[in-house]
Amino acid sequence: MEYNLTIEAGKTRTQYFRDLWIYRELFLFLAWRDILVRYKQTVIGVAWSVIRPLLTMIVFTVVFGKIAKMPSEGVPYPVLVYAALLPWQFFSNTVLEGG
Repeated sequence: MEYNLTIEAGKTRTQYFRDLWIYRELFLFLAWRDILVRYKQTVIGVAWSVIRPLLTMIVFTVVFGKIAKMPSEGVPYPVLVYAALLPWQFFSNTVLEGG
C-alpha cells in the first residue's frame, strides 16, 4: 500500500494546537505517570521536588554569598540564587530527559 503525504504551508500551527487539544488526556496521563514513577522510588516522595532546589539554594547562598562574598547589588542573595537556579534546573532536566 502506498501513501501520499501532502504538507501544506501554514497548516502546521493550527494542526499542532488541534492535536494538542484532541490528545490532552493522553498528555496529562503521561505527565502524571512520569511524576509517579520518578517520586515513588524516593523515601520522601514528591516533597523531594521542593527540597532539592531549596537545598541547592542554601548551598549556593552559603558558598557564594558568605564564603566567596559575591556581590548581589542590594538584592537578597537567596532570592538572587533561586531566581537563577529555577531556569537552570528546568534547562538541565529538559536536556537530560530529552535523551
